[in-house]
Amino acid sequence: ATDVMIGVKGSVEGAGGAQISTSARQRDQLRPRRPFYGRDRAIRQYNLADATAAALMMRTRLAGEQYLSHFDMGNRVALMSVKQALIIGDDGSGGGYSRELLVVRFKQIASVEVRRVPGSKDQLVWGVLIFLNRPRNNGSEIEVITCEEKDVATELAAHLQRGANLAKTEE
Repeated sequence: ATDVMIGVKGSVEGAGGAQISTSARQRDQLRPRRPFYGRDRAIRQYNLADATAAALMMRTRLAGEQYLSHFDMGNRVALMSVKQALIIGDDGSGGGYSRELLVVRFKQIASVEVRRVPGSKDQLVWGVLIFLNRPRNNGSEIEVITCEEKDVATELAAHLQRGANLAKTEE
């Protein structure tokens, strides 16, 4: 709806002779654009968190890919396109989420598990284990994303598994 209103407003103002640049219209936009979900580009009820995540996704290596979902893990965010997942974290500068921590293509995921893993200071934390179909260039066959709480790890694993299942149905 926001995109339509921007277009209508631009048409009306353009017809009156006023020249307003596209960047000026986007700057004056009150809320982030509504995302379209998945390969089918489905429309859902407006959700500010999804719209913000889709806007953030456009400033990462996932720019141009179709938005699937996101998951807020506190100090990190998982952005999911229809092809891959990207975990980004705060770079410590106070500028928000800008450091890319992990990228996994959904086609590379063989399975996803949640279990306790060793963390810092020899304490056990929850981990989302991503088992890959084939080793990466560095020889790694498993990627681990640590979480402080089991609920966060379980929810993240569900998002990753959903993306992997969608990738398998597309083959």
